[in-house]
Amino acid sequence: MTNKNLLIDTHAHVNFNDFKNDSKEVIKRALDNGVWMINVGAERKTSERAVKMAEEHKEGVYAAVGLHPGHLIEQEVEYEENEETIKYKSKPEEFDYNFYLNLAKNKKVVGIGECGLDYFRIADEKLKEKQKEVFIKHIELANEVSKPIIIHCRKAHEDLLEILRLETELPSGVMHFFTGTLEQAEKYIELGFYVSFSGVITFTQSYDEVVKNIPLEKIIIETDCPYVAPVPHRGKRNEPQYVKYVAHKIAELKGVDFGEVAEQTTKNARELFGI
Repeated sequence: MTNKNLLIDTHAHVNFNDFKNDSKEVIKRALDNGVWMINVGAERKTSERAVKMAEEHKEGVYAAVGLHPGHLIEQEVEYEENEETIKYKSKPEEFDYNFYLNLAKNKKVVGIGECGLDYFRIADEKLKEKQKEVFIKHIELANEVSKPIIIHCRKAHEDLLEILRLETELPSGVMHFFTGTLEQAEKYIELGFYVSFSGVITFTQSYDEVVKNIPLEKIIIETDCPYVAPVPHRGKRNEPQYVKYVAHKIAELKGVDFGEVAEQTTKNARELFGI
């Protein structure tokens, strides 16, 4: 892949335990194939690990730090997501603003997150309120360090949009792994956010109209590896170099060249994350 077709996987998790035995090889494969990445933290350890990985590379590997809403309580999560079983175990963590602030000041940290709201299988209103409070703290942190926010949203778009509309000062940011409606995507874009698509679009038509109707200038791409590998790697561990399949699918749906998608989504990612 030439520099012209450089791609940026804006949401990877090579900092997760799934890659504990071969993270260096996975990163090298991506860089050798013209793919840069942002490893995104979900709690303390993975945020710290993302920063460490970024510091080991002069360019091409960056970090984001934050507390995923799923890590506010202890839980063993297993669910079906687009024909794939997602499993993870989380330990309860209280959001320590100063801890994440210290990490966020690192020059290789280019974003705050992932953070947001996740109401999947959650009926406890107190937990929902706690998620909202922690998300607002992330917004404050993003504003303090002048870095974009990476937002996770699952079954909670109405509440999330309400929070964003009430904020007097919104950071720039992206709706990570977007699986909402076209109407919702347009609302986020109106608020100044980018929309990110993952390998899910390669094996379901559910988001075809969203991809087709959102301006390419507002789209970035991601793998969310190790989860949800795109076709032709369904059922296997995902990794950053597979982000090219997301770009190819966007090109197909929009009826444009792959090179145009690669160039524009990379330009978008550079502008958003200051890369």
